Amino acid sequence: MHFSAKSKLLIDIQLSYRGNQITNTLSTRFLGLTLDSTLSWNLHIEQLSSKLNSACYAIRVLKTMVSTKNLRTVYFAYVHSITAYGIVFWANSPYSDCIFKLQKKVVRIIMKVESHVASCLKG
Repeated sequence: MHFSAKSKLLIDIQLSYRGNQITNTLSTRFLGLTLDSTLSWNLHIEQLSSKLNSACYAIRVLKTMVSTKNLRTVYFAYVHSITAYGIVFWANSPYSDCIFKLQKKVVRIIMKVESHVASCLKG
C-alpha cells in the first residue's frame, strides 16, 4: 500500500519479492481498522455505518421485548464497543459526523424519543 496526499498524483511503484510481483492496493485492514491510501477514513466509516445500522435495527426490534436496562447493556456491548475502537484515529475525519448521528439515533431509540436522522454515506 502506498500512502499519499489527497492529490491525484499517481506513482507507479513496481515491487517484487523473490521474483514474485507484489500488487498495489488502495485499502487494507489492519488491527480492525480499514486504511486507505489517503488516510481519509471514508472506507472505515462506511463499514462502521453499516454495523451501526444493523445495531440500530436490532435495538429497535428488542425495544418491544426487553427493558431499558437490558437495551443499555446491548448498547454498550455492541454500539459503544464498535464506535470506541480506534476513535482516536478516525474521529477527526469529516465523515465521522455520520457515525455520531447514528450513535445518537440508537440512544434515542433506547430512550424512546422519536427523531428522524437522515441516512449517511449513501451514493
